[in-house]
Amino acid sequence: MTELRVPKLNNNDTEYLLVEWLAEDGAGVLKGDPVVVLETSKAAEELAAESDGVLRRTAETGATCRPGEVIAYVSDGSAPAPAVADPGAAAGAGGPFVTAPAQALIDEHGVDPARIRALGKKVIKRADVAALLDDGSTSQMQAQKRAQMQVQPLPAVQRAVAAAVTRSHRTIPAAFTAVKLDAGPATARARALSKEARALIGLPELLVSAVASLHGQFPMCFAEVVVADGPAGEPAVRPSPAPNVGVTVDVGTGLYVPVLRDAGRLSLKEIAERLAAYRTKASRAAFREDDLAGGNIVVTLHTDTAVLLAVPIVFPGQTCALSLCAPQHELALDAAGNVVKRTTVTLGLAFDHRLVNGREAAMFLNAVRKAITP
Repeated sequence: MTELRVPKLNNNDTEYLLVEWLAEDGAGVLKGDPVVVLETSKAAEELAAESDGVLRRTAETGATCRPGEVIAYVSDGSAPAPAVADPGAAAGAGGPFVTAPAQALIDEHGVDPARIRALGKKVIKRADVAALLDDGSTSQMQAQKRAQMQVQPLPAVQRAVAAAVTRSHRTIPAAFTAVKLDAGPATARARALSKEARALIGLPELLVSAVASLHGQFPMCFAEVVVADGPAGEPAVRPSPAPNVGVTVDVGTGLYVPVLRDAGRLSLKEIAERLAAYRTKASRAAFREDDLAGGNIVVTLHTDTAVLLAVPIVFPGQTCALSLCAPQHELALDAAGNVVKRTTVTLGLAFDHRLVNGREAAMFLNAVRKAITP
């Protein structure tokens, strides 16, 4: 008999929600078959059977699970099936079971419970509610009711953001510097590369590629601060073997930071395709933990037209966060002293001052500028 235990899915959560069983209790499963879906604060993750046999569930839909807990067994069929409440019972007689992230979205938008019941599902996830809201049919009365509410729970995604921001400000002595980039040549290059690669390449894609290309030249910008052994507990550094670049994605369903692993090996077309896929996942709230884990530097995008400067947080476990702001038009003098119109963007770098100093930060930013417009 093999135990199915809840793994540690991320560093921000101490418990997860069991949202759906993919195999019936007592059903035969094969090693590697997905059998259950757990929801963290940011993603849904499938767990697979670790051996062939018969699934014997010990936790019900809607249960809160902690890392290390046993939620099922895969047996040879001789063990009796445990008594597990029906998923519909967990919801009560009045309707389906609604996960916490889904309920937060329902409360935020004042969705009529009748519309939730009309979906005909036993378990309602955040993605189900998001799809329901796509038709834009929330009434004005419901909007007014939301405006009158004085206290609203934060969605799970925002709670995770709040935890990361709090920990960052508490533990990382961050500094910040910024440079200006003449975006004209970079934009022209992006247009030419888009035609060549038949993919939508813009400044974000160029920036990700440029950052990844500097991994070997600026290893401290991709490193991790750790506490050294010994009574003093002084900080030490753990270099990263590859540039795993996180990129912020926020399409209105919450802030996510999916990761492009070993981004230095990716072509611009591959970077563009992966970022497009991540934006689609964000719109559906369909990220998996594997999409969000493993980053060692972050590129934050602030492309709303009025954004002149953005100071990102340094994520716990990382050293640097690079911000890209919106293009701005300005008048400048060319080499001959003539007044010309140009478009610029601001690149900012927040950095852990324990590992990176201001001089290195400025050198890194200037190297990024050069890499974007070689």
